[in-house]
Amino acid sequence: MVRGSKGIASGLVFALSFSLMMGCSGEKKEAANSGTPTASESAKSTQEGVGKEPDLTPVTLKVFHSQQIVTPSEILDNPVMNELEKRTGIKIDWSPYMGSGDAKQKLSALIASNNLPDLIVNSDSDTNKMLLENDLIIPLDELVAQNAPEIAKNIPDAMALSKLMMSNGRDATYFLPGNVNYINFFPNGMDAVFQYRYDLYKKMGSPKLESLDDLLKFGEEAQKLEPKNADGQKTYTFGIPFADPQGWAYLDWDKSHYDGYWGSKSFIYLDIENDKVAPRLNAPDNSFWKSMEFYNKAYIKGLLDPESATMKFQQVQDKGKALRYHVGLASWQIGWPNSVILSKKDPEKGFVPTLLDSKKDYTFYEFSFPAGNGMYWSVPKNGKNIERVLQLLNFVASYEGSELFWNGLEGQHWDKVNGVPVMKERDPNQPVDPDEAKKRGSTYVAPNFILNGGYVSPQGWKTRYTDNSPERWEKDYTEGEKQFMKDYGLKYPVQQYETREHRTANTALIDSIAPEANSELAIKEQSLNAYLDNNIAKIVYSKTPEDFAAAKEKFLKDLDGMGIQEIVDFYDKKYEEMKQQLKAFKQG
Repeated sequence: MVRGSKGIASGLVFALSFSLMMGCSGEKKEAANSGTPTASESAKSTQEGVGKEPDLTPVTLKVFHSQQIVTPSEILDNPVMNELEKRTGIKIDWSPYMGSGDAKQKLSALIASNNLPDLIVNSDSDTNKMLLENDLIIPLDELVAQNAPEIAKNIPDAMALSKLMMSNGRDATYFLPGNVNYINFFPNGMDAVFQYRYDLYKKMGSPKLESLDDLLKFGEEAQKLEPKNADGQKTYTFGIPFADPQGWAYLDWDKSHYDGYWGSKSFIYLDIENDKVAPRLNAPDNSFWKSMEFYNKAYIKGLLDPESATMKFQQVQDKGKALRYHVGLASWQIGWPNSVILSKKDPEKGFVPTLLDSKKDYTFYEFSFPAGNGMYWSVPKNGKNIERVLQLLNFVASYEGSELFWNGLEGQHWDKVNGVPVMKERDPNQPVDPDEAKKRGSTYVAPNFILNGGYVSPQGWKTRYTDNSPERWEKDYTEGEKQFMKDYGLKYPVQQYETREHRTANTALIDSIAPEANSELAIKEQSLNAYLDNNIAKIVYSKTPEDFAAAKEKFLKDLDGMGIQEIVDFYDKKYEEMKQQLKAFKQG
């Protein structure tokens, strides 16, 4: 998942197409041990199957990868891929598809010609379905049990979900999801919470900032302190892209996360702690309506950008980069303004994340991919090197494999500093090589060529040293962030969220549920979505609290008449059914 958002046009959240998630998880803190295993020790621990010694006989495996970056040749010659060959004996031939032309068309042609490679990594559901229905790929459960202990250890829940969702009723797992368990962690900012100007907060005397009402007071004082940006443009507290389809879904983005809800679909929440469906729009005192009242107050106080009614996502980001907003609904929502502040070497400004009045546990701060990134791995039936393919799968499901692909080689790309891996500094006097990743190898095939995306290694450090490691960001904090960390005794800004043991969510099943296409219920959903796009902003723009109350009453009555409870009941019933099915698969 790429950090940031393209807007929430398809029902909240920039990661829905990839966020089939399995189970709540928080970062586990473990003390770092004395070091990493040697290459030979690692090879034995991650390559051998149950009771088997690793096979290091040289072999070349043909791999079709529908998202593979264009390669300079069929076989990549770089330190990382050469190290893969050294540790496993396996060389990868990318020639079945090297990132040029139409991937779906190319794979369909390979299927038609019965000329499938040794391994397929593919995101297109139609061709994956074709592979399964034509019995061109093999079930993986027994092979994994016999040959791939790292898969069984690191992604078992994702396998169970794949069996439920991807196997067309067959009692077997045919597809392994990629980059399982990755968490979109960045030490300097959360994707799911308010970010506010800490330098302005300090100037106003560091007032209490624990609730939505406190945030409104902050907004009022911030506009007094900085009514215009450096270019003389008027500033506001917030901007909302109401002109985007479902742009209204930004309204409860933060409040629902603080309260422990995930806004899956337009009409429902997932109650994270209780793992239950809850109404989103037609429960008059929930996170959504508290958010609606909050933004109505912001509008009445002049804190909401009045152009919000006609703005799209990119316009909000552009204004955020120009520092015309004092609060962001997330860093990406206002264009990562700290990057702008850093580039200008500003001596005091900086945005930091806030907890507000969040729950003590079972919140939603980090986006997670416990069921993968939308890439599905399958093994063709007629392959000649199936055991070696399982050896490769076992390696890319290990922490050793993911750390190699993300970071490269110790001594060459990174070093241990105080027992923790730290990437080597780039020589600032050397020009940036546009082919550097290709030549180096690390990050070039990751994250699309790993199965295990777990972001905390059993060694205790973050597996992705480049972006996830707090040490990586030490030189990239604004002065405002530095002051914030100093004031609160933090090593990095988001460390405050680690007081919540459970801070992501199990949304795999709920995100996959939808009424049958063209059904009566699907048509009701379409009508309701159109109504929401046309009416929610009008409620926010109510001129008085009395007008807001009247508009809310009419809105709830309209939703009731359009059958919203029937839709909520559908998701509730279907979700409970699928939970039971998944439980049976895990136990089986």
